[in-house]
Amino acid sequence: MKIKFLSEDALQDLRVNFETYKEHYYKRDDAWFDAYLSEEGRLIESRIEFEKPELHIGEDYLVSDFENVKIVYESLKDLPVSLATQEKLWSGLAHVYFRDYIYYRIAKDIEKKNDTRIKSAMFFENGAKRSLFVHALARLWWVGYMTYDENNQEDPYWLTEFFCSADFSARCVVFFSSNFTSNCAITKGILRALIALREDGVDIKRAHFVESTKFLNISGGAMVLDLLEDDEVKEMVEKRLLRVFREQVVFN
Repeated sequence: MKIKFLSEDALQDLRVNFETYKEHYYKRDDAWFDAYLSEEGRLIESRIEFEKPELHIGEDYLVSDFENVKIVYESLKDLPVSLATQEKLWSGLAHVYFRDYIYYRIAKDIEKKNDTRIKSAMFFENGAKRSLFVHALARLWWVGYMTYDENNQEDPYWLTEFFCSADFSARCVVFFSSNFTSNCAITKGILRALIALREDGVDIKRAHFVESTKFLNISGGAMVLDLLEDDEVKEMVEKRLLRVFREQVVFN
């Protein structure tokens, strides 16, 4: 089948009139959503072929987030990056094809009627870039895109698995908020450095992600980061973190 987007009118209606419609989100009212989306002009069929995958739904988000990054990215691996930035795509996918997943992933927020999180999970509420890593569905594809290692044929998702191993939601926001982490080589270099430190006995925490991005942000004032290969980024970040977090390294 071909992916159907939300029309601009439908997108703006659902977002702007969220207060009117929010009870349907609370109640997980699929009948209402199906009826709403079936009205003429609410959906626009694209040219993108799409076979809807079954997402992993389990009690442990650490497992399901990693599995779902792989599933979503594999199912839409050929998606143009320019299209992958579009709210109408991800909001459409969330409303049309993956409501069950959204209900599952933000179940506690729905129960608490946390309107802020419900809206940010379904729409782009945090700016063009940040929303890509806050939206409950878009972030799965984007983490896959940014961490997929085509040079590792045996396990191209080894960096993805590490990224998803703890604090997935927080890491998405902290790590990808910086402009330079839009560069896949920089992203991979940082993750490779963190994995190397973990193998040396460092207990990787949020602070290591924060320090890595802060360090490269400062370095960006003295060099063109986009010209660096991931090996060079790895070496720079590893040396920096060893200096800053030296006391956490276990030496044999």
